[in-house]
Amino acid sequence: MTRIILTRHGQTLWNTEGRVQGTLDSPLTEKGILQARSLAFRLRDEGIEHIYSSDSLRAVGTAEEIRRELGLERLSTDSALREFGFGEWEGRIWQELRVEYPEIFKIWDSEPHLVTTPGGENMEIVQKRAWKFLQHIIKAHQGQTVCLVTHGLTLKLLVTKALGFEVHEWAKTPWQHNTALNILEVEGQQWVPKLIGDCQHLDDLELN
Repeated sequence: MTRIILTRHGQTLWNTEGRVQGTLDSPLTEKGILQARSLAFRLRDEGIEHIYSSDSLRAVGTAEEIRRELGLERLSTDSALREFGFGEWEGRIWQELRVEYPEIFKIWDSEPHLVTTPGGENMEIVQKRAWKFLQHIIKAHQGQTVCLVTHGLTLKLLVTKALGFEVHEWAKTPWQHNTALNILEVEGQQWVPKLIGDCQHLDDLELN
């Protein structure tokens, strides 16, 4: 049995500004760093042997807090864990995009899996690349406990797949707040959820 721990980076500057991040980056806020440290403290007794992160700096910064707290020697990064690529939208304010692209957002609000953003990705592409990497991790670390730090949409799509839902059923799984914690046990093709989208470690911090 392999244990997979999936989480999201801490709060960033662009999170607070309502700005599209995607493959671009913005720094963790002071609160985001506190969120990451709180998560790291919570994970001390989970027996994590390996940690992987998206190569985006906000994810790496979060993963480093976990690595240091757990005393792990190495943090590995991979672009497969990056956030949904929003193409031309990256760096823009969400609300401004809604005004500029009303027809696209009409679909996005009801059936986002049908949307390929201008110059960017769609949900199926993101889920496939992240899931392929996750399968590689499971094969490489059978019988171990591994932590992966990724991003809001990518994480939600991974959890959706792990729980047996299709991409178009993504709304059936909970939104992944900053540093949301997911713990799943994998045996062959069977995924057993032990914790999904949990944020108890943020009880003393305002949830974002």
